[in-house]
Amino acid sequence: MEQYIHALVLSDTHGNKGAVDRILQQNTDADYIFHLGDYIADARYIDRKTRAKVICVKGNCDFGDAGNTEDEITLMGNKLLLTHGHLYKVKYSYDRLFYHACEREVKAALFGHTHTPYCEFEEGVWLVNPGSAGASNDGLLHYATLLIGKVGVIPKLKTADAI
Repeated sequence: MEQYIHALVLSDTHGNKGAVDRILQQNTDADYIFHLGDYIADARYIDRKTRAKVICVKGNCDFGDAGNTEDEITLMGNKLLLTHGHLYKVKYSYDRLFYHACEREVKAALFGHTHTPYCEFEEGVWLVNPGSAGASNDGLLHYATLLIGKVGVIPKLKTADAI
């Protein structure tokens, strides 16, 4: 039987610790938590509250905060790209990010910035934006999960009601 890694993907939490707590309560089985910026300090908060390995990148609102603007991780043979997305101008087009993901030969490019959930598979690459977990326009808490195994990556967009 194949083993899988469960990952939780958050972005744009914007200091909303109540939203973060609610999502964490609903995803206690996560092995990894990826925070894609806009409040990278929330990733440190998450790290203190969970047993999962937390990996984060800075967003456009993380001025002067320590951290990388981009990261790559390989899990079970699947390379993932983590970025906030603002440097690829994702509010206008996903093309720059898609071509960068292809150049880096990743299975999935995880990004935020737009506050709008997005999940598409194109030419062997998943583009996954979990939406905003802390500052959405529709009052819902948006996030994504990944099931990662030797056969690939399976993303799923999810929502939770705000408190």
